[in-house]
Amino acid sequence: MKIAIIGCGFVADNYIAMLAEHTNVELLGVYDRDAARLATFCAFHKLNAYDSLAAVLADERVHMIVNLTNPSSHFEVTMTALQAGRHVYSEKPLAMTMAEAHMLVAEADRRGLGLASAPCNQLSDALATLKREVQSGRLGRIVYAQAEMDDGMVPGLDWYNWRSKSGAPWPAKDEFEVGCTMEHAGYHITPLVELFGPVRRVTAFNACLVPDKGRDIGVSIMSPDISVGLLEFDGGVVARLSNTILAPANRSLRVVGTEAVATLTDAWEYHAPVRISPTGARFWPRVVRKIEKKLSWLLPGLLLGWPAKQVDGRRVPKTAGGHRMDFARGIAQLAAQIESGAPVRIGTALALHVTEVTLALQSPDAAGRAVSMQTSI
Repeated sequence: MKIAIIGCGFVADNYIAMLAEHTNVELLGVYDRDAARLATFCAFHKLNAYDSLAAVLADERVHMIVNLTNPSSHFEVTMTALQAGRHVYSEKPLAMTMAEAHMLVAEADRRGLGLASAPCNQLSDALATLKREVQSGRLGRIVYAQAEMDDGMVPGLDWYNWRSKSGAPWPAKDEFEVGCTMEHAGYHITPLVELFGPVRRVTAFNACLVPDKGRDIGVSIMSPDISVGLLEFDGGVVARLSNTILAPANRSLRVVGTEAVATLTDAWEYHAPVRISPTGARFWPRVVRKIEKKLSWLLPGLLLGWPAKQVDGRRVPKTAGGHRMDFARGIAQLAAQIESGAPVRIGTALALHVTEVTLALQSPDAAGRAVSMQTSI
């Protein structure tokens, strides 16, 4: 399937790095409203540049638009592409409000077009390994999950000088104003939904604890820099999900069963190990915990247990940020669903549901009370 990318900002380099690994998609060119950024990006990657969004949509060879614009532009660009009869794969979030998200899904459905949204880490080998362990029964009955999406004390880091491979600055103003929940919660919501099905109810707390971050660059919207939510799934499992740009980096996902615990060490790493450890108050679990406690001063973050056999898939190289993430896997998956009838793994229902759960975690109106989800998958 022939595609075009709209938006040549910080994340675009990571998509370009992985597109060549997927032979069912072909990039025809890119466009960015910043002419200087467009020229730099195209020169660096040796790509064709379109001079406008209209020019992209006038190219009848383009079947799918990959929307990598700033979050505030997601709705406008995606709607324009859908109305022009193009399939769309969008960076997260699908839209900034549920009203806009519903409008996009309705337009895609009306026209019979494919529409999906990042992230796509539920397609990773690591998540496939964890899902196999959950479904195998060796963990016993699954009752609880813990998901951490903590990025470190970002306001205190040297984010002024962060650059992508082609030189794009980290979009600090967008990141701080949109908030870490809207930006990153999907990295755990999507895998959790893959494991346990749709979320039935969300109870959340959120706050902005560092309100002066980015003041010197014009940040004016103080979105939460921390959110904690309890997600109740249709099957009865409960998950606790935390999102911060304050706590030490931790992107683990832990699934607790009555017989054992499975831990995915990093949801961003497509080949991250999954380890199984005993649970309960029996003899061996107590021994394991005592060993962990004794050695924790020497080996912080020590995780005992036996490694699960990894699902063997295509090896993902490191991105410029140092993570083994295949940003383009969702594009290839959507293209395969459209062209070859591949099993549906992403699409409008998932994108809409993840958006609703994310907004429930972020919304100040929802804080402290259980909110029932109106969407499903």
